[in-house]
Amino acid sequence: MTRHSNPINARREAVAGPSRAARLPGRLSLCDSSAAGTLQRSLRAPGEARALVAEHLCPEHGAHASAAVQLVASEVVLHAVRSCVGPIIIALQCELTSVTLSVRCSMDAPRSAPRLQLGDLITNMIVDSICRASGTIPTEHGLTMWCSLPTGHVPLVAPPAGRAVGAVGTISSRTIASG
Repeated sequence: MTRHSNPINARREAVAGPSRAARLPGRLSLCDSSAAGTLQRSLRAPGEARALVAEHLCPEHGAHASAAVQLVASEVVLHAVRSCVGPIIIALQCELTSVTLSVRCSMDAPRSAPRLQLGDLITNMIVDSICRASGTIPTEHGLTMWCSLPTGHVPLVAPPAGRAVGAVGTISSRTIASG
């Protein structure tokens, strides 16, 4: 199991391998919590994926989403166990209000697969009902499946310029005279 200090870019990793400093394009990420692990292709892999999520999901932002991320991780890894060959690489990336789960695996003939998709009908229903976005990225030797799940974390917003936070009698930048 590898723990990274910077998020993992599922799209870039699918093509070029793990990248410590890469971020998914167009996404604001103020949290550097991420984790990655390699699972052996076996019937134990979905349970090991749930354990990886339980142990390494960002405790500050992802605590409320742990059960949902574990469920999706086990479904996607199960699909990888059934469809792929060799080890399965699972990665988590915290993005404050969402967490991105990616699963990368090798396939015997990835380009000739009739229809690359996330999984069977049940897996797709689970993923579609829980995730904000999901997809697959075919690679030269396999497939990366990814999902973005809401964490339930609401970030604090900085007050507008000119407004004092918690100052009694202050509205915008004007002071109320008491009298």
